[in-house]
Parts: sequence; structure tokens; C-alpha cells
Amino acid sequence: MGRVFLALLIREAGIRYGRLKIGYLWAFIQPILFVTVLSVIFSYFGDVNRSDIPRTLLYVTGLLPFFLYRDIFMRCMSAVQSNIQLLTFPQVQVFDLIVARALLEVATFFIVFTVLVGTIALFDVEPISIGDPLQILEAIILISLLGFGFGACLVALAPLFPTIQFLVPTIIVRPLFFLSGVFFTANDIPASIRPYALYNPLLQLIELLRSGFFSNFESPYINMPYIIGFTLATLFIGLLLQRALKRHATRTPI
Repeated sequence: MGRVFLALLIREAGIRYGRLKIGYLWAFIQPILFVTVLSVIFSYFGDVNRSDIPRTLLYVTGLLPFFLYRDIFMRCMSAVQSNIQLLTFPQVQVFDLIVARALLEVATFFIVFTVLVGTIALFDVEPISIGDPLQILEAIILISLLGFGFGACLVALAPLFPTIQFLVPTIIVRPLFFLSGVFFTANDIPASIRPYALYNPLLQLIELLRSGFFSNFESPYINMPYIIGFTLATLFIGLLLQRALKRHATRTPI
């Protein structure tokens, strides 16, 4: 089992970054580009962030967790279609494919997050005072599990409903980018709609990460029983669908 996961991880890393001339550098370039674009946009049009969190670190602690969640479930969703030949080997199961892809995204996140935050601290771009590293880790684990659970649901349903792979980027990923606190905090949301926005677990998870990252920031909008319950329910449903629809897994979407 361990050898299978290692082989799949190496293969996924090669597929994900080996085909690009810049290779693994793309994992760093993408968030840097997004941070730069957001900084330019909000410098020109006015910042929606009313907290004391420095702008660059606000974007880093919003973008990278969002990318982690998005990339895990998107990569899991396409795992079977991209590796259909591997499923002819009895040692390889659909679960192995999605776990390998999820682990690669988590490993990439930790590397990119550490390097970017370290660079900001090294060059004194903005002051950094980390509050609770364990809370940061807790948020990252929950974000990863939430993304994995949703990805498990999608990869199980994709052979039966092929349009999912085209609809998800449009009806889920794009709205989530603007609704999950990537470039603002929950306190910046108008009070009249904030209770509804907080039904989004990713918004609360990003608030949780920022509360652990910044020693001078503590979000009052974190409901841990809701976050954990939602994450476990998504994970359970995803694994249940995997088992129930296992015989459809190798059906290639048209």
C-alpha cells in the first residue's frame, strides 16, 4: 500500500508540474500573481478590509487556503478520468488515486505557504506575529478534509453526471472565491447578510486560520461544532458514495 501511494504521488507530481517548463515554480507564481493583482485592484478602487491585518498577509492567508480547498476537490474530481489506465491494475483503487492527489496538494500548500510567509518575514515586507501555530495546523487539516470529502463526492458522481466537471468551476469555484473571505474578513461583511454568509464553512475555516496566524486578530464568527460537523458529514457522504458507486468508477465521462 505504501509503495502504491509513493508511486502515485511521484506520478502525480510529474504530471502536475513536469509538463510545464517552469515546473514546480508555478505553485509559487500563481499565488504571487493573485496577491499582486488583488493589491493593485484594491489600491485603486479602495480596500474592503477594515481590520488591522496587513494587506499582503491578508491575501496570502486567504488565497492559499482557498487554493488548497479548490485544488484538492478539483484534482480529486478528475482523478479517474486522468488515470483510467491505472485502474486496470488490481493494486490501484479509486481511493488511492484521490488520496495521492490530495496529499500532493497538501504538501505543495505547506511548502508554498512556508516559503511565502518566510520571504515576507525575511524582507520585512509586513510585520508578522504568529499567534497559535497549532490552530493554523487545525484549520489546514479541516480545509484539506473538507476538500477531500467534496472531491470524493464529485469523483463518485462524475461518471453518472459528466456535466459536473464543467459546471463545478462555474457554479462553485468562482462564487466561492468571492464568498469565502479571500480578500476580506467576516467582520467586513454587512451585518444583515453575515449570518447567511457564515453558513459557508470555508469562510469560517479561513477565519480560524487567520485567528491562529495573527496574534492581534481573533474572529468571533467561528463555530467549531458546525465546522467539524459539516466537514465530517461531507467526508462521510463522499466515502459512502465511493463505496455505493464503485462499479461505475471506471465509466469514462463522455
